[in-house]
Amino acid sequence: MKKSIAESPEMLELRELIVFPYPEGRYVVVCGNLRLRACKELGYKELPCKVLDPSTDVKKLREYATKDNVNFGENDMDVMANEWDKDELQDWGVEFAPEKPTDEFKERFDAITDESAVYPLIPKFDEKHELFIISSANEVDSNWLRERLGMQRMRSYKTGKVSKSNVIDIKDVRHALEDSNPKS
Repeated sequence: MKKSIAESPEMLELRELIVFPYPEGRYVVVCGNLRLRACKELGYKELPCKVLDPSTDVKKLREYATKDNVNFGENDMDVMANEWDKDELQDWGVEFAPEKPTDEFKERFDAITDESAVYPLIPKFDEKHELFIISSANEVDSNWLRERLGMQRMRSYKTGKVSKSNVIDIKDVRHALEDSNPKS
């Protein structure tokens, strides 16, 4: 916006700010807030404005601001979606992202706890077993470890809660490590 104004300042005369009179000789910018911000950053002290009639209805002010921003500005979509009439906004040309359908599977999955899981991903071990966890934050290291331990054809389990987990028996780890480091 700043570059556009700096290159063609005459456009400000063709598309002036639209303001609403406020008490004590002040004005509220209804249309052109981004232009105002850019002009302030460029050092402008005065800008051409159209002053709306003080009797202009608040609903009409909202309509002007919305229609002005449909093609040229930014809207706070969260405020608009929650505090404004959606049908009215759509009539003025505001487009909303389609609502996401409810994912019943995800809701059921997210409700599963360790206690209620039929097949927990991390089994409970008794005193005869010990669990080792190797964490990998990138695919390169994960692939290296899978190759090193001969896990290329193993199943892996991926969920939103646990990310990705692979299970390998210690005998397979020992075999893979002994084969790659033969004793001299």
